[in-house]
Amino acid sequence: MIGRSSRYAACILYTDGREEFLGTRPPIDTAPRPDDRFHTVVEGDRVDLLAHRYLGRADLWWVICDYNDIFFPLELEPGTVLRIPSTDHVYMRLLA
Repeated sequence: MIGRSSRYAACILYTDGREEFLGTRPPIDTAPRPDDRFHTVVEGDRVDLLAHRYLGRADLWWVICDYNDIFFPLELEPGTVLRIPSTDHVYMRLLA
């Protein structure tokens, strides 16, 4: 049971056909695509800044996190290669 003061109180129980999970939005399709881009993390990179650079909006940081199974976005390890979806894919498929 989740209490009213829990940070999970506003979450919804989603089922994707394989498993159930708590979240505030349904999962997105993160299957590899031919128009994906790649970025090698360097010291000082932040997911929100990468979202602004590649997707045009810093508030789309969660897309990069979902695509790369990042659970702690403040702990990017230099040298990690991130897969970033194309802007067209994000706006036409994920945000539609």
